This record gives sequence, C-alpha cells and structure tokens, in this order.
Amino acid sequence: MKHIVVDLEMNTINHKSWARSICTSEIIEIGAVMLDENYKEISSFRTYVKPVYNDGITKKITKLTGITDEMVQNAPLFSEALKMFTSWCLGTGDDITIYAWSESDYDQIGGEMLLKEYEISDKEQVVLGRKWSDFQDEFDSHLGFERQVSLKMALDMAGVDFSGREHDALDDARNTAELLTIFNDKTLFDKTLKKIKEVMEPKSFGSTLGDVFDFSMLEIA
Repeated sequence: MKHIVVDLEMNTINHKSWARSICTSEIIEIGAVMLDENYKEISSFRTYVKPVYNDGITKKITKLTGITDEMVQNAPLFSEALKMFTSWCLGTGDDITIYAWSESDYDQIGGEMLLKEYEISDKEQVVLGRKWSDFQDEFDSHLGFERQVSLKMALDMAGVDFSGREHDALDDARNTAELLTIFNDKTLFDKTLKKIKEVMEPKSFGSTLGDVFDFSMLEIA
C-alpha cells in the first residue's frame, strides 16, 4: 500500500468568462508526495499547469503562491498535467490511498474535468473516480475540533515547524504528509497530539475548546 498526499494551487477564472458557471478557478500547480506503508516519503511530484480562462496569473495569486506568468507559460495544459499526475500515482502498481487537506482539491479536479471535458481512463478510476481522503476532516474529528483548522495551525499543535513556503503545492503536500505520519504513528501521536485530544474530551470541570485555543486568528485552508 502506498499513501499519496496531494495539494493544488489555483488561479481565478476571469469573471467575464462563461467557464465560471462550472468552475471559478483553474489549477496552476499540482504537488504530491508518495509514502510507503510506513509513511516514509519515497517519491514526489510537481508540475505547473497553464491556465486558459484568464489573461494571466492574478496579482493576488502570485503574491500568495509565488507563481508568475513566466512559470506557467510553457507548462502543460490541464489534461496533459493530470495524465502526468495519474501516471505517477499508478507507477508502482501498488494499491494507493490518496489524501488531501480538505475535500476542496478533489472537488476542484472534478469541476475542471467537467469544464475541460477530461475523460477518465479505466486505469485512472483508482485515482480520479473516487473521493480522496479528507485528512483535515479526519484530523479535526479525531481531536474533537468543531471548526476546521489550517494546516499551519495543525502543525503548530504537533510542535512541527512548517518546512518551505506555504501555498507552494509540493511544500504543502510534504508538510501534510509529515502531519499524516505523526497522526498514524502511536508513539509520535502520544508525544505530540494526544495531550490536545485529552483536553478536548469532556471532563467534570468542563474544559472547552475556547479555553485552550484562541480561534480569533484561525485561518481555514
């Protein structure tokens, strides 16, 4: 069994485009890491993707992701990039489980496949034909959070510094994989996250989530 953690970065579709009736954004970067059965990284994937429903990368997105027009100018279009990704996922021939931080990335893939009339091959059904595991939801539910927490906040809770740049697809995927490793290792979990889970559990004197964390600065991502 291989575990694959995926992250996407998107650019806004032009507000005047008919395409917005199907999708509001286009993927401009796919990043992913592959872990073995022991949650050790064995491979990584990254490609930029050339958008077609905007004249360029918006200033807001460039500031957020660091991705510029020049970086996607000669990048593969969505259909080619997605085939590259699925081929990489299936390259080992092993069973795979795919994770993303929230369900929005899978929904983006689905919307864009519809927009760009991408036909899933029989082999790709394993990657694209079923929902990816929503690790954000699993993390929040297991620790007793009623509100979504950002990847950065989740890493902070685990005592892990974010490595690389936030909103870089490969760096985000790699940091999510780090958290997934901790989450699935009992020893690491007990050292880092178990104390948070215990605080979340009901006690006779009544601890609440608000007693432990200040959510006024909480960011959903």
